[in-house]
Amino acid sequence: MFPNYMNYYNAEEYKIMKYANKLKVFGSGAVNVKPDMAEVIISVITEDKELETAQKLNAEITEQVIENIMKQGVSKKDIQTQSYSINMKYDYIDGKQIFRGYIVTNSLKVIIRDINSVGKVIDAAVQGGANSINNISFIVSEPSKYYNLALKLAIKDSQSKAMAIAGKLNVSISEVPIQIVELSSNVVTPLMTAGLKASTTATPIEAGENKIIANIEAVFSYYE
Repeated sequence: MFPNYMNYYNAEEYKIMKYANKLKVFGSGAVNVKPDMAEVIISVITEDKELETAQKLNAEITEQVIENIMKQGVSKKDIQTQSYSINMKYDYIDGKQIFRGYIVTNSLKVIIRDINSVGKVIDAAVQGGANSINNISFIVSEPSKYYNLALKLAIKDSQSKAMAIAGKLNVSISEVPIQIVELSSNVVTPLMTAGLKASTTATPIEAGENKIIANIEAVFSYYE
């Protein structure tokens, strides 16, 4: 026996329940945020025919680089080894492989919490002996706060699309979605590589803006 829905709903509610269809749309929202931190990979690369010599030289230079970086206000906990590698170098002459020595690379990941000191930190590292600077990325320290704003914009975007479709089809639609699925999030950050030329002024580093993006799938009910 089927329940008597009319005991629970008024006539308009029953009409919506009986004839409701589903409309699925996608919403996207983005918030531009000025980053307040930076992350950079600073490497020391040394070469020598003797492995022990190359390693010792690398260690000495790396210690000096770390000391210089810390003098710029970077905490020891924000400096960590990203990778350490030893490779052999060969030349090929007249089809013959000739051993030239060892290449030792020590790469440090450095987090710079004062966005205005990025150039000074890089210059200090170069002056200490670093000879490779890569992957300067700019970070927002509280991304979730801005992601929530992007999420709200994504929901608003989905509502706007649903209303536009309903208007074109001449149907009535509920403004509140009956289902929302969070699809993906993305942070678009500037990425650059700095030069290694030391100078009397700090290397100019522009952080620009990060774009925090939220995407959703929303389902709305509509009826004729």
